[in-house]
Amino acid sequence: MAKPVHCKTLLGHHNLDFSIECLQSFLRHACDEIFLEVFEDGSITDADEAQLLSSLKNSTVIRKKERDEKLEPILKNFPACQNYRNSTNFSQKLFDIMLYDNHDVLYIDSDIYFLKNFVLPKLDEMPVFMADNQNAYSFTPIDLLKINIPVFPNVNTGFFYFPKNLFDLTFIEDLLNDPVIIKSFSKLPNWSEQTIWSFLAAKSRSICFFNANQVVMAGFVYNIQPETVAMHLVFYFRTYIKRLRVLPVADAETCAAIKLTPHSAYLNKVDFALEKLKRKMKLLYHK
Repeated sequence: MAKPVHCKTLLGHHNLDFSIECLQSFLRHACDEIFLEVFEDGSITDADEAQLLSSLKNSTVIRKKERDEKLEPILKNFPACQNYRNSTNFSQKLFDIMLYDNHDVLYIDSDIYFLKNFVLPKLDEMPVFMADNQNAYSFTPIDLLKINIPVFPNVNTGFFYFPKNLFDLTFIEDLLNDPVIIKSFSKLPNWSEQTIWSFLAAKSRSICFFNANQVVMAGFVYNIQPETVAMHLVFYFRTYIKRLRVLPVADAETCAAIKLTPHSAYLNKVDFALEKLKRKMKLLYHK
C-alpha cells in the first residue's frame, strides 16, 4: 500500500466554514491517501479545533504556541526572519511549514475548491507551484530593476511543493535586509510571503507548474472547462463557490492525473512592466 501523502495548510478562525468546505473537497476528491496537518494561525479556538478534527478526515491541528517554542531557537540567529514572522500571519506559511519538521513540503491554501477526483504527480527535488494569471509580487517594475536576484514568473503559492534542501534562512535573512525589498513589502504586505517564495524558487535551475488548465486561478470571467480539477478562489472570487457546489458530482471511478509543466525562464522585466500597466487598466474597467 502506498504511503499517505502529508500535506500542510494554514488557516484561522475567520471564514472557518468556507475553509473547511474547500479542504473537504480536497480530501474527498484525492485518490491518494492524504494526511492533512492544519497549522492554525493563533486565532483558532478549542471549539474550532474540534470542528476541524470532526470535519476533516486524517487531519491533525498544530497549534501556533507549540510552533513558537520550536521555531524560536531556530530563528534566534536570524533577527530579520524573526521580526518578519512576528509581523504578519502570512509569514507562518513561509517559516512554520518548512521549519516545523525536516521534510519536503506539500502545501495547500484553504480556499481551493476541488471538482473532480485527482492523482498527484510525482513530487521530487524540483519546486512545483500553481501558475498565477499575474505576477502577484510585492515589488514594482522599477523595484525589479534595482533587485539583482532572478525570479520566476507567475508563481502562486496556493498549492505548491517545495524541497527542504532549497529552503535557505541565510538567503531569506539577506532578502529581508534589502531596502528595496523591504520597502516593497510595506506597500503590498499580503504578497510578501509569495514574493519570498518566488526568490527562493530561483535557487533551482527550473520549476514546474501544476497544469494551468487543471488547477486554475479564478478570474473575472467564470470559466470551468472539462479538464478543470480545482479552482483557487482568491479574494472577491470566493462567491464562485455557490456555482461550484451545484456542478455534477465527479465520477467515482475516474481519477484525473494532474500534469506538470516545466519552466526555466526568469521573469522578463519589460514584460512585467507591461503586465502591470494592462492589469491596472483592467481593474479600472471592472470597477
